[in-house]
Amino acid sequence: MPFKYSYEEDKRDRHKYIMITGYEGNIKDLKVPDTIEGIRVEAIGNHSFSGRQDLEEITLPETVRILYGFSFHNCRNLKKISLYDSIDDYYDGVCRQCDSLAEVNITVNRGWFEVIRNFLADNDKTLRFMINVKSDDSLSYVRSCLTFPEYVYDFNENTMARTIQFSIAGSGMFYRECVDRRYINYREYDRLFDKARIDGGRVAREIAVGRLLYPVQLSDDFRKGYESYVKENGADILGSLVEEASKEPGAINTLKDLLTYDAELFDEESIDVAIKSAADKKLTEVSALLMDANKQAGHASSNVFVF
Repeated sequence: MPFKYSYEEDKRDRHKYIMITGYEGNIKDLKVPDTIEGIRVEAIGNHSFSGRQDLEEITLPETVRILYGFSFHNCRNLKKISLYDSIDDYYDGVCRQCDSLAEVNITVNRGWFEVIRNFLADNDKTLRFMINVKSDDSLSYVRSCLTFPEYVYDFNENTMARTIQFSIAGSGMFYRECVDRRYINYREYDRLFDKARIDGGRVAREIAVGRLLYPVQLSDDFRKGYESYVKENGADILGSLVEEASKEPGAINTLKDLLTYDAELFDEESIDVAIKSAADKKLTEVSALLMDANKQAGHASSNVFVF
């Protein structure tokens, strides 16, 4: 087996478990097993994967309960981590300097959101969380998509007063305060959208789209606000999704969900521009989706695009 590991003993109840300490060879999509030699894998050791440039995606099993310090530190090409709320101990620097990390997919089976707080405290970049929470009947999951903007600490030294003043730029710190150990304050998260709009760009779009497509505890007032934002920025949003569709397959699903949303979010002009862009990129499936949306909305496009 290419995994490097050690045998450990729990200090509380003396049970034996496996701690992963590394991996031999190169791998892009790392899937950690739940057992090795019949023993549960419960920990990722200090610096186990630190500085690896081959890793792009990591999946951890529900047996893992400890992430030791800097376990995935400085993995510059790491884009996605999937794990469970089984993490009881999250040490410093687990995903620090993972500059490409964009998405954390977490399954919440025991109502424990602490690991989300830990990731957000460890990384000041924009992070999107796909959160799957076990429902009350324990037979299904409720899914939400929350994007947390980045933030920047700004330090200024006042030599005359012999003081150091600091400020926080960006809405990311405010958004991070919406997550507690046992719950997410969705209402406060939605209330902060005006701050995200000031930040602008892709992050505001991801917040609005995520909340509309996964409306967990979304009130009508905030829903209308997100819908208005998408309508006002329809051309840019469609253009971005068309661009992403050429690189990320998941963008096509997002586009499809937006085009079939309960309310009409995009006008004819925005859709026509997106159709032209998709045709130029030879994205046949995307073009078909957009043209079908035009027909469903009763738009009679005067443009015909030949592939």
